[in-house]
Amino acid sequence: MIPLILFLSLSVFCVSAQNDCPVQYTCNNTILHESEVENYCKEHDSQMNGRCCINNQTIIGIDLRFCEITQLNISQPVFSEVEILDLRDNEYEKLTPEELVNFLKLNYLYLPQHIPCPGGNSSWNFTSKDNNMTSCLDQLNPCESLNISCGEPDNAKCQHLGPGTAKCICCPGHFGYKCLNDGEFPTTIFTSSVICPTIVLSIALWFIQGRDVYKFNI
Repeated sequence: MIPLILFLSLSVFCVSAQNDCPVQYTCNNTILHESEVENYCKEHDSQMNGRCCINNQTIIGIDLRFCEITQLNISQPVFSEVEILDLRDNEYEKLTPEELVNFLKLNYLYLPQHIPCPGGNSSWNFTSKDNNMTSCLDQLNPCESLNISCGEPDNAKCQHLGPGTAKCICCPGHFGYKCLNDGEFPTTIFTSSVICPTIVLSIALWFIQGRDVYKFNI
């Protein structure tokens, strides 16, 4: 009975640990060394759980070295608070800004040396290539660093989405092209204008096809 309880306890612990760090990659843990994420974790009084650095149940760092990554897929909301990400020692060819959307707090990004910082130098306060890696430090808000204009400031504003990524969104009470229309988007009218013609066209096609079949049978 005791061995069974012990086994169940260990199983629950393993499942809990895996859920705390939901990394969906097969990583080689036998050759890890000089972990930037682990050092960062210690400096911030946090704990490593698998490949994740966790602070008060929040994942603030991920070490994905030696994980055979060819395309990054860590868009889950649980990773939105990540501050440090290490992607070195992978067969990565290119990292696009779209792969880091919602990583607003990412300030330490380490990549293989041949990969440039996503968004370019204008997206980071400091970039360098040394020690066989690319370092991208202190993420900048492209709305500010690139002075992105979204038209009239009362109508639209620039929204930071991640390293090198931003978009213009309409302010409340504005919609349409360049957010120049006042009021709310006429959802009911738009939906009706799409659905009604579709229904009429479907009925017409059904009637025409049905009549053709009837004539063919005669």
